[in-house]
Amino acid sequence: MAEEIPQPRSYARKVTAIDIIGNHQTNLRTILTELPFQLNWQVNESDIPQMTERARQNLLNTSLFNFVEISIRYPDRNSVEFLIKVEERWYIWAFPLFEQEARNFSDFLRLNDGAYINYGVYFKHDNFRGRRESLKLRLLTGYRNQILFDYQKPSLNQRSGWGFTAGWLIYDQTAYSTVLDKQVFLKTLGNRLLEQTSFHLNYSYRFQLDHIHSIKVGITDTKASDTLLIVNPTFLPEGKTHSRAVDISYRYSWDRRDSKVYPLSGNSYEVGFSRRGFEINSEYDGFFQGDLIASFQYPLANRLYSGSRVLLSAIDKREVPYVFRTGLGYKDYLNGFEYRVIDGSSFGALQNKLLYELIPRREKNIKWVPLPQFSRIHYSVFAKLHLDVGYVVNDNQNGANNMANTLLLGYGFGLDMVTFYDKVLSLNYSFNNFGEHSIFVHFNLAM
Repeated sequence: MAEEIPQPRSYARKVTAIDIIGNHQTNLRTILTELPFQLNWQVNESDIPQMTERARQNLLNTSLFNFVEISIRYPDRNSVEFLIKVEERWYIWAFPLFEQEARNFSDFLRLNDGAYINYGVYFKHDNFRGRRESLKLRLLTGYRNQILFDYQKPSLNQRSGWGFTAGWLIYDQTAYSTVLDKQVFLKTLGNRLLEQTSFHLNYSYRFQLDHIHSIKVGITDTKASDTLLIVNPTFLPEGKTHSRAVDISYRYSWDRRDSKVYPLSGNSYEVGFSRRGFEINSEYDGFFQGDLIASFQYPLANRLYSGSRVLLSAIDKREVPYVFRTGLGYKDYLNGFEYRVIDGSSFGALQNKLLYELIPRREKNIKWVPLPQFSRIHYSVFAKLHLDVGYVVNDNQNGANNMANTLLLGYGFGLDMVTFYDKVLSLNYSFNNFGEHSIFVHFNLAM
């Protein structure tokens, strides 16, 4: 009989100190609420390395810090101390805006004739009052005229958060239909085609770091011109030129990924239910929409990673007014179909990628940059193979479009560059099963 090997004993240690340095603007509680341990807690010694890495990931995922370093000290056999060093980002942004207007950056490059540009001014204050609150003000003209004010107070651990967004938009050019699975645009010479005024209020509750429940209620007032209704009588509900609609939604998310920007390990799940387009001044009762998003990332070997993402969405009506258009290509798209929109009442998609870390994460100090928030940067580069599969259900498919109700397959290869301030640049060469292929560029320019 084999001799039983005694297992090493795991000691319980008391957290006797959590020292934090580098938080010149960030409130201490904002940092403490992201930690999987608190002062005077009893923690198993064997769990301390994992808890330390989790704390580092949580703090980086707040988007408040460029770098986080955590040191462990054992002053005696029964206690443990943590030293957390953070390097804060730049939080106040005020600059001129010059941005693209399209569903994605690749589609902007395809469409651009000088008209798909917005320009204006932008003000943003991240980490307002040191409590991770955010303030945004956008004043735009160009493709669209926009005034937007946004305030968000996130929910901290086992705390509620809330926020609101108020906006005003005017378009003299807008998409009004889909032909050959591409958006068709109508443009006027300075005449107002579409005007939208909206107000949304949201409330969220966060529990045990990973669980977030969110409720959102909003009202959108939309006015369409007679010209727009002539080319598409179903642009707004009941063919009217004025719509005042209410949206109500609930969303639950659970996220245990190592990074929200470019995850390499861990899983996340989101499920949402909403009642959209409920009319106040007409008999149109809107429609119900449900969606599910699941993400899975696995390290396979040294510098080799795999990732998959599942998307499901469905509404309870065969067709909705064009202003509420649903399907693939709007919020979510398949690689290889960046130029396309596939309208439908429901869809499913599976996105897969295989990553190889060509250049592991490197840090660089730029001596001639005087601001510490920008003088220390990091970057990494990944080679990528991707394979996407999707299907869109459209019971009212017409001869002008042919990509719904059939298998959608996109595949290809590319490079991703990940750098500081949550920026990712992707260069892909992608194909689809309709014989289309091209170079596609994706860059998360949005602030």
